[in-house]
Amino acid sequence: MHRKKIFIAVIIIVILVSGYLLKDYFANLKELPNQKPPVVSANYVRVSEVQYENIETEIVAFGRVTSSHSLNIIAEVGGRLLPGQVAFKPGENFRKGQVLFRIYDAEARLTLQSRKSEFLNQIVSILPDMKIDFNDNYEAWQQYFDQIEIDKPLQEFPEPKSTKEKTFLATRNILRDFYSIRSSEENLRKYTIYAPYDGSITAVNLEVGTIVNPGSNIASIIRTDELELEVPVEVKNIKWIVEGVPVMVMSEDEGRSWQGIIERIGDYVDPTSQSINVYISLDASQNPGLYDGLYLKAIIEGSTLENALEVPRRTLMNDNQVFVVENGTLKAKKVNIQKINRDNVLINGLTIGDSLVLEAPVNAFENMKVSVFKGEKKQQKPDSTDTIMGERN
Repeated sequence: MHRKKIFIAVIIIVILVSGYLLKDYFANLKELPNQKPPVVSANYVRVSEVQYENIETEIVAFGRVTSSHSLNIIAEVGGRLLPGQVAFKPGENFRKGQVLFRIYDAEARLTLQSRKSEFLNQIVSILPDMKIDFNDNYEAWQQYFDQIEIDKPLQEFPEPKSTKEKTFLATRNILRDFYSIRSSEENLRKYTIYAPYDGSITAVNLEVGTIVNPGSNIASIIRTDELELEVPVEVKNIKWIVEGVPVMVMSEDEGRSWQGIIERIGDYVDPTSQSINVYISLDASQNPGLYDGLYLKAIIEGSTLENALEVPRRTLMNDNQVFVVENGTLKAKKVNIQKINRDNVLINGLTIGDSLVLEAPVNAFENMKVSVFKGEKKQQKPDSTDTIMGERN
């Protein structure tokens, strides 16, 4: 029984070994397929022959239109608020010189007329003495007395011809009362508010008929014929902007455009935006459709940049390096950054005629073997490259 088990085990081992050997034998009888050589992918790049030119720089900025003059009207005198020549309502337009509103001034006017009457009496009282002691100036004082009118401003009194005459007028309080009346006349003008320019009422804080006190904020107005566009400009771009140059201003959808002029440039940095404000004057009378509060785009013509090349920003690597093709390989070169814009950059520092790589392969590295991409416009000359000329930036 034991010998039988050994016999069976030997037979099983022989069968397994024979099967393994037969598998290798039949596998060797099958012909192997032809092996294809590995495919080597070419690294294509698009290049441009470096050529420099003078480029007029441009700066694009956005901002809101504001009035060149805005004013809060504060009452300097008290009284009842009365209407003027325009409706005292927000949004109402007015012309320069029109009466915006008045403050009831009857009491102040009567008081002034009373003081003028007293002043007339003082002059009448000194005329006899003037005729005797200061006869050379008597006629002037007589004419001055004759031309005084209670409801009109006082004119300048005759100039004293001697120190004695001046002392005489001072002792009679003529000089004191004259300047006191002139002060009251000036104060009376504060009861009527005239428009200082063409504009519009933006806010009304007190209605007509209410009693105002000195210091009350009555209304706010803006000038509408002279507007300004305030745009923030990065500090690095301020050096390209010059006062007095024309500026093209347009709406966000570029459907309408206006002409402006750089009025002034700020000399401090806004701490919130870390930019410097540039103010562009706009003449609303010559440019209809401009309103305070509009959000507009400004295209500012800057200085001319000499010997520069404009390239896409994606061309740069490590902030100040580019690839050029030399003998079929990539070489990294440093460049001088002259101006950076949103989509492109102005550079120099390369040798004229260099093959500048505009689109490098993914994961490109120095000394990588590359083939120059033949653009559609250059297929008739397989070895030629595109030449990029500087465009307006």
